[in-house]
Amino acid sequence: MGKYLIMLCLATVLVTGCSSNDSQQTVDPVEKKNPFPAIVEPHNGEQAEKSGDVVFLHGEMRNREKWESFMQNVKQNQPDHVRVTMYTIEGDPIIHELIYDGTLFQSTYDATRDKYGSREEIMTNTCKGLELTKMERGESVYVLTNCEKQNSFYFPKM
Repeated sequence: MGKYLIMLCLATVLVTGCSSNDSQQTVDPVEKKNPFPAIVEPHNGEQAEKSGDVVFLHGEMRNREKWESFMQNVKQNQPDHVRVTMYTIEGDPIIHELIYDGTLFQSTYDATRDKYGSREEIMTNTCKGLELTKMERGESVYVLTNCEKQNSFYFPKM
């Protein structure tokens, strides 16, 4: 019995040591080339603005030129990226990162810092379009369209 246990352990070590490590080498290109700076905590409006985020805080937009540049590049099918940080009434950040490759949008939605919300996990999505839409109450918002999962991006037009 002891002889078989030793042989089984040796076989396991050999198989593990000789197996290909390809699964660890396959990295999502978006994660590998994340174009966004690290989020500095606390991610308040001033810090988000310094990090280059488009900030939407209590009806005011900061770094508007970054959003306008992003939208211009989308219209021209030019790859670009933008991080939008919106704040709840309580002041908690909800972070939305968009990466446009010239065809598709990779969307990352992070509401984990929202103390009074659902504290959802970070969600990713792939979408084919970004459109300006009029809501029932009359306001215009940008929304991602033709998404693999339910869309979570709604950004007011200012």
